[in-house]
Parts: sequence; structure tokens; C-alpha cells
Amino acid sequence: MAKILVIEDAEYLAHGIARILQLEGHTVLVATTGRQGIELAVQERPDLILCDLALPEIDGIGVLQAVRHTEELSSVPFIILTARASQMDARIGLQIGADDYLTKPITGQALLEVINRHLERSTLLQAEYKERLSELERSLSYALPHEFRTALNGILGAATHLQVFADKLTADELRELSEDIQLSARRLLRLTENFLLYARTDFLANAPELVEQLRQFTVEEPSIVLQDIALMKAEEYERATDLRFSLMALNLRLAMPTEHFAKIAEELLDNALKFSPPGSPIFIHTWSTENEFLAEIRDHGPGIPPDLPNRIRAYHQPGRLLYEQQGIGLGLTLAKRLVELYGGSFHIEQAPGGGTRVLFRLPLPASEWTREDSNL
Repeated sequence: MAKILVIEDAEYLAHGIARILQLEGHTVLVATTGRQGIELAVQERPDLILCDLALPEIDGIGVLQAVRHTEELSSVPFIILTARASQMDARIGLQIGADDYLTKPITGQALLEVINRHLERSTLLQAEYKERLSELERSLSYALPHEFRTALNGILGAATHLQVFADKLTADELRELSEDIQLSARRLLRLTENFLLYARTDFLANAPELVEQLRQFTVEEPSIVLQDIALMKAEEYERATDLRFSLMALNLRLAMPTEHFAKIAEELLDNALKFSPPGSPIFIHTWSTENEFLAEIRDHGPGIPPDLPNRIRAYHQPGRLLYEQQGIGLGLTLAKRLVELYGGSFHIEQAPGGGTRVLFRLPLPASEWTREDSNL
């Protein structure tokens, strides 16, 4: 049975609803003001919230916004109670994160049907999340020991060499060992960050309301961000002269956090630089349609294994990927998952004439649809 919070300033109605729910075996909390409702929600963490729109102190929309901006409550089913004359407000509530609404006067049957439907859905989502988390944990047990051991062995090997031969090393040898330690440490840091982000995206895949909150952030000039990251990564590989840019999608913005777009760009460009020979060109092309931003990254490396597109189909199979990358790395999977998380699509294939071609698309927010800065 569930813990349900009822926020309703008409006490007779609040206690009537509570009585119906208690007869079904639920635990019911009652608040008669918006402020009291928020405080009870934070303290008690209910499984479902029923909230009137017309409340003293803080109205129902304000309660909804407070709940959705509280991490522990952001995925709790939220059902609005509204009078017939306020149905427009109820629809506004649905647009900003409510799960459903009930129009007063409420029948006991309608109340229980709506509540049971959302409790069942919440239970299924929690079960799916736990299964995905369990699969992720199993995957980590395979992947982490090997990957972490590789980076740590690099650090320990260089540190041991320093300890044993400290009084015999030249300045150049000391500098080289220091660079080896930094390289392994950066690899370890990136690996840790990628695994944490992998787990985060796995959670977000089951929390669309949180993704909607992340869409409030924007990437200004994604083509320029992509160019800047390409130049930065190319400097690491001493390959700045290998980059070829064709940036046609300018003066645009995307509805997602800049750090997530940057991670997509970083991982795809790192793969292109890592798996293609120095001196071979890497093409970076962006353009837009009426409602999409598109980016293509193409290298002239050895190409991709024939089964790679299937092996990175990890959005719904996170476990298998982590220990079947065979040198490709978690980064490619992360890039694909982030693109799909924001409603985009990801395509990788053997490029004509050799090498690898990656194309990803991300939707433009509606406010950008009237811009026609570039074409296919």
C-alpha cells in the first residue's frame, strides 16, 4: 500500500478523500495550505500527491513547481484537483510536470481508478529502474577492474621508477615520467567521469520529467562549440592541421546542457583522432533543417567492425556494452545515449572509401524553427 499526500484547503473534502483511500489500505497525509503541503512532501516523501489548485499561501502550481525541483520528489506522481472552471489551469499544470488531473466533484470510483493507475505505473518504473541498476552494477564488476587497473598500473609503474632511480634520472627523464603519470591520471579521471555519467543517463532514461528540466538549459552556437572542442582535442594529438571544417548551421541553439553536448563532441572527436593515422584528414560538417541540427564527423582510419552498430545499441541494453567494447571504449556509447536522451538520432557506418562516418541529429526548440540560416 502507498503513502499518499492530499493537499486540499476544504477540510471536509480532504478528509473525505483520505477516508476513501484509507479504506483501500493506503496511509494518508493531509495538508490544508500549499506551504504545509510542500513541507510534508519534503519530510514524508509520499508515493503520490493529490493537490488542489486553489490553495492559500502557495497555490497548486507553486506546489507542483517546488516538488518537481526537489530531487527526491521529482518523479513522484502528482495529480491536480480542480474545479470545472479551472480546467485551463489544470492543463497548464500538465504542461509543467503534473501527471494527471481530477475535476471536482470527485467520485470515489474515479479517484481510485486514477490513483491506482499512477501507482501501478510508478511501481513498474521503479522495478525497471532497479533492474537496470542491477544490470549496470553487474557490468561495472566486469569493466571497472580491468580499465582501472590499466590506468593505475601506469601511475604506479612511473612512480616506482621515480622511487628506485630518483638519483640517476636526468631532467628529461623526470619530465617524461611526469607526463606518463599525468596521462594515466587523466585517463583514470575521464573513465570515472564517464561511468558516473553513464549511470546518470541510465537513470534519466526513466525520468522524462527530469529530462524536461534539463531542456531548460541551452547550447548557444553548437557548431562553434563543436569546432572549439575539435581544436582542443586535436592539440592533444598534435593533429590540428588534419581538421577540415564545413560549418553551415550557425546562429542556432539547442535545448540541452552545454556539458552534455560537449561530452558528445568530445567522445566522437577523440575516437576519430585516436583511430585514424596522423596526417589523414578529419572532416567536421554541420548543417540544419527546419527543425533539426545535424553534425557529421568522418575520419580515414581503419573503419569500424561490422557488428559495431549493433554492439552500441546500448540504450536498452546497458550491461552488455560495458564489457564488449573491445577497444572502442565507453565514450561512443555515452555519445549515442546522450543524443537519444534529448530526442535525437545517432548513426555510425563505414565511410565510402574507408574510415568511419558518424552522423547525429538533435531537435531544435520550436523557437528556432523559423530560422533558415543553413540548408541541406
